[in-house]
Amino acid sequence: MSTEPMHKITVKIGDSLRTIQADTHEEFVEQLELAHDSLQQCYEIMMAAKAVGTIVQTSNETPTFAPQATSAAPAAPAAFTDATVPQCPHGAMTPRSGSGAKGPWKAWFCPTPKGTPDQCKPQFLNRSTPEWNNFPA
Repeated sequence: MSTEPMHKITVKIGDSLRTIQADTHEEFVEQLELAHDSLQQCYEIMMAAKAVGTIVQTSNETPTFAPQATSAAPAAPAAFTDATVPQCPHGAMTPRSGSGAKGPWKAWFCPTPKGTPDQCKPQFLNRSTPEWNNFPA
């Protein structure tokens, strides 16, 4: 007899894995509903932390945030807040999308001119992520 649950899903959030499992479909649906808000909150915290930049600790133990340098890169559309635009060492990354041999793609690109020696690699989005549907380009 197997001890593995009949229904199981593992979700990756940042560098962490969350597993939701149950023996019956009804229990599984209940567990998914309970985990939904928690997973959404984890995702939002992770995205906000990624966008914040450098945190500077002050003597009164209250964190303050030092803004990162930005470049003259085009701004993201108003529907996309600064908190969701990824940063690289050169500033706010630029959203781009297109279609290739494998279908449509969406990615964030370094704001430096093409061919810059220390240009950062593009960050391509996975079609199964929420970012894909909310992407500004």
